[in-house]
Amino acid sequence: MIIDKCKYIENYKSMLPCLDNALSALKGLGDDPQVGRYEFEGGFFMIQEGDTRSLSDGDYEAHRKYIDVQVILDGSELIAWKDIEDLKTSEAYDEGKDKEMLGGSDEYCMTVSKGMFWAAFPADAHKACRDTGKTTHYKKAVIKLPVA
Repeated sequence: MIIDKCKYIENYKSMLPCLDNALSALKGLGDDPQVGRYEFEGGFFMIQEGDTRSLSDGDYEAHRKYIDVQVILDGSELIAWKDIEDLKTSEAYDEGKDKEMLGGSDEYCMTVSKGMFWAAFPADAHKACRDTGKTTHYKKAVIKLPVA
């Protein structure tokens, strides 16, 4: 998993296929992109907005076809991370949704806020949109980049 400030995102281009196309498409939406799904050459992204929920609510998710790159446009969220090998499948992998759900403890957590991004690779199970007891509002771009 990568967690960094957006001003450094281009340092990761060699690890994140089609990142240039995604960032170009995102930039083309302006300063206040509308919630929805957007396509770009090599992948797609979704602008999402909502309120965080409790860290204890729900399981981790992991993906096989896509790398998740989540850019926080406003607000903040807590994310939990764990290697998929350290978790147990709670819902089998669904190829159509490119998602497997996994259960386990929440030892590794970090708050990400406006101006930051994080990237989750296939071995990176993650819980996004969480909080530590105080609900916060967020707006973010969830970019799906193909696994090379």
